[in-house]
Amino acid sequence: MTGAGGDLEALVGAHGREVYALLLAVTRNPATAEELTQEVFVVALKRGMQPGAGMRLWLREVARRLAMNELRRRRPTALGGDAELAALPGGRAAAPEGPDFEEELAALRRCMAELGADDREVLADRYEREEPLASIAARFGQTEGYLKQRLFRLRRRLAECVSRRLAGSGVAGG
Repeated sequence: MTGAGGDLEALVGAHGREVYALLLAVTRNPATAEELTQEVFVVALKRGMQPGAGMRLWLREVARRLAMNELRRRRPTALGGDAELAALPGGRAAAPEGPDFEEELAALRRCMAELGADDREVLADRYEREEPLASIAARFGQTEGYLKQRLFRLRRRLAECVSRRLAGSGVAGG
């Protein structure tokens, strides 16, 4: 391998399929996954990255961040409005509804009610008000890393609670 071109070819050859597969799983769009895969390797090239130890994890993290940025960019600004729902493929039918959804939502609300006030506030700040992690962490006197871990654990706890409740009610898929 001589020069940046050889390094890039080696990187793509060693990690291209895995990066693409990760991006496809996250975005669920082959064209977007392909575009973002190219961006991942452009970032690596600009940074002068060369094949070596730790490269796989670094590329996966770059891919994850680019995918999340893309999903945030595409996310609708308002959910539930008739105009936004009508614009989605499938129109109004694309919105979650039906008895299973209603039961899942009720289970989630019951599980949220079981959380402490601080935990509910952290979740509301992050997901309802979409506040930046730094702002929430500062208000609660925590580091961003700790807050990320706290949010992960809260989401997992809620998912387990909802699953238990749905299993008890006999809802399929729960």
